[in-house]
Amino acid sequence: MTRRRRTAATLLALLALGVALTGCGVRPTGIIGAGALPSAGGYAPPITVYLVRAGRLKPVARPGLVGRPYLAIEQLAVRPTRLERNAGLHTEVGHPLTARLLADNGTAAPPGGELIVQRSQPDDGQLPWARTEKAQIACTAEAIPGVESIALWGGVTGWEGVNCDQFVDLLP
Repeated sequence: MTRRRRTAATLLALLALGVALTGCGVRPTGIIGAGALPSAGGYAPPITVYLVRAGRLKPVARPGLVGRPYLAIEQLAVRPTRLERNAGLHTEVGHPLTARLLADNGTAAPPGGELIVQRSQPDDGQLPWARTEKAQIACTAEAIPGVESIALWGGVTGWEGVNCDQFVDLLP
């Protein structure tokens, strides 16, 4: 090794040692309190989903989720639980659904307006709604607090207003 390299290596080693000894400049302190421990404080009431048994609608309670007011509509396309299947329940909704609430002026709004329901897949929008499928959606939507009316997107047929009263022959 040349003298110049040895000097550079020694200086680099001394510099590293100096940095290690000085630390990052933060002085050690004791434990500092920052308030109470975090906790989840939300409560989501159960949701009502209308499933089908022997061609008739049957309301079923499922757990809700905080911040998901239209979860019941999405749940219509989810396979029923083992207990629900054992009770003979199934769903006629074969496609994922999306739901959003509109105010009178057509903008997204808090509860108190029209619930817009459509299939999540754009290609599925052209399929006609089966009567039992409409009944499940209408009755489930009416069980959601704040929903005043329901509109289904039917693709070729456009928007269709539905309500649970149209399907009294399917109710228990």
